[in-house]
Amino acid sequence: QTASIGTVVARVGAFAPCSLRAGAMLSQPMIVQKRFAGPRQYAPKGYRDAAGRLPMTPEFGEECNDLAKIAYQSKNFGDAISLYDRALSARRETYGPIHEKCAAVLHNIGRTFLAMKEYGAAENALTEAAAIYEQIEGGQSLKYAESLALLALAYTHLKFLDESEKAFKDAIKVYRDALYNVKDNSWIPENREVPSEPNLHPLSSVAHALADCATLFIMRGWEHRAITFLEEALEIRRFLYGRHQKFRPMVAQTLNKLAELKKASNDAVGAEMCINECIEICLATVGRESAATAHAISTKAGLLSAKRQFREALKLYEESTTTYGIALGKDHPIFGQEVVKLGRCQELCEEFGMAEKSYRKGLDILKAAHGEMSIHVAEAAACLGTLLVRKLDLSGGIEMLSGAVKIRKHFNREDPQLAFLYQKLGEAYAMKHEHHAEAYFLLSIDRFRENGKVEPLQRTYMTDVLDDLGLYYLEFKHLDKAENCFKESLDTRIELLGDRHATVAYSYSNFSLLYLQKEDYKNCETMCRTALDLYLATAKSNVVAQADVLSTLGQCYFYQRRFRESLKEHERALNIRRMRGDTMETATAETLNHMARAYAELKEYPAALKHVTEAKRIALKFGPEVTQVLRTEIQLTEQKIPSPEFWTQAIESGKPTAQTS
Repeated sequence: QTASIGTVVARVGAFAPCSLRAGAMLSQPMIVQKRFAGPRQYAPKGYRDAAGRLPMTPEFGEECNDLAKIAYQSKNFGDAISLYDRALSARRETYGPIHEKCAAVLHNIGRTFLAMKEYGAAENALTEAAAIYEQIEGGQSLKYAESLALLALAYTHLKFLDESEKAFKDAIKVYRDALYNVKDNSWIPENREVPSEPNLHPLSSVAHALADCATLFIMRGWEHRAITFLEEALEIRRFLYGRHQKFRPMVAQTLNKLAELKKASNDAVGAEMCINECIEICLATVGRESAATAHAISTKAGLLSAKRQFREALKLYEESTTTYGIALGKDHPIFGQEVVKLGRCQELCEEFGMAEKSYRKGLDILKAAHGEMSIHVAEAAACLGTLLVRKLDLSGGIEMLSGAVKIRKHFNREDPQLAFLYQKLGEAYAMKHEHHAEAYFLLSIDRFRENGKVEPLQRTYMTDVLDDLGLYYLEFKHLDKAENCFKESLDTRIELLGDRHATVAYSYSNFSLLYLQKEDYKNCETMCRTALDLYLATAKSNVVAQADVLSTLGQCYFYQRRFRESLKEHERALNIRRMRGDTMETATAETLNHMARAYAELKEYPAALKHVTEAKRIALKFGPEVTQVLRTEIQLTEQKIPSPEFWTQAIESGKPTAQTS
């Protein structure tokens, strides 16, 4: 067999390590593919210092190797590397550069560098280790496969995904040829005898390789392949570690990752089964105050949140945040990320004050840990900015969202998440009635279109932005542009979701607003009725959207001078909006103003004054940048209501108003 470093790697750059090339040329020609540029041979860092102080004898080298293993197990990785370097130098002098003992040290050096997240150095060491094993033991060696699998993991972290996939494929093929139980179609041996030292069994390396390959598949968006590989890894780990309390957390870790993937694949039942078993193992092995337990509880909270069980999820997020604080400290970045998740759940439970405090706390922790320019900081800033816009603190929200855009564009100008951030910035500027809104909405639509080429579901998110842009055009009387936006949104939704989806009802609701401005009251009423019927059939619980339709229908009746019917629809909308609390207060004021106008037209001035006064009180609670248009409309309504002296004169003259107080 040809001893080829090219079977290990496949990137542009230098050739194989010089020591390997020299040894290979003495025996037979070697076929070499190009690889990532880097050192030709792993160079020990501690060799010169060690040589200057102590004689590099074989015995001293072996002692360094034993001490390095102990340092690695106690997570003293810097000491481990220094000791491994000395052991490698001694073995190279004793046995020569191409020897199994040198490959073993190089393998351990690569594993240590992976733990230190120094992936370039790990790649150099593991490349040489895999090539030595391949030359000495052949391409079917389990040791070669183990080094190759770790090399593939290094490639994954270095974002060399094609090379990583090839290396994983070659390593797993070797494992499958040597260890797979074809008769039972399983990795479990036919005799099903559990080894006494499961961490030293070859199958433990197989499980690691399968789990690491699943990480690669996740990075490439192949979630279903990742689930398959993780399930195989879980089968092996249950067999090896099921009876060993020390290693059972490995099973829990696999279950946790599998639960997250199944949740992303909309397999809620499978995800819940995995995470429940994971929590049970964590509590039995590492205890309640462990970071692993906190991670599992956080994953379960995410599952409950996806099922819209926000209160139950909030309790679990509070527990996981507390546990992370105890296990890792309150300045740890993972604790900061969990605080942001807690804030998100508090926002979903409409606890906006607590959510803002959590977001700000998490943001401060993440900035201290990662610096200003970090993706985690961008995520926290986006959450806080969205909440501030929702609370009508538009300037603060725009500042946070703009910061998140700046960070994401710094790392990747084509980041898919930019579409969401552009949409939220457009909404904020639209609420301020500024022309920047149109530009951000158009940027968001373009970004969602690009995202839709990779993930078609993104086109459904694009329809929301089209609706926002159409409503923005309506505000400035650009009716033709608004109609084009609404039409594209409706056509896309019917194409992707069918004509009986709740979002289609939202499109009909927007068309009713368009017809209202066009004074086409017949089509406006038809669209309102169609939207309400579809909401009742598909999203009966979405009462806020129904209130919007009822308000539009009330205005439609008002312009047709059907004032009693208008008041009836506005009353239904008002009852819904009052129940929604702070987030709907401006909408409540709008409904009260519409009712006041209807009462004024009916000459029921006391009722009109009562409603317009309450509307004005609400409008004045917010800044003029948010409610300027509403305040203008309220002033117009007040002009339609005569002074109370007029009512007194009418009563004394025997011509009372239609309603007296």
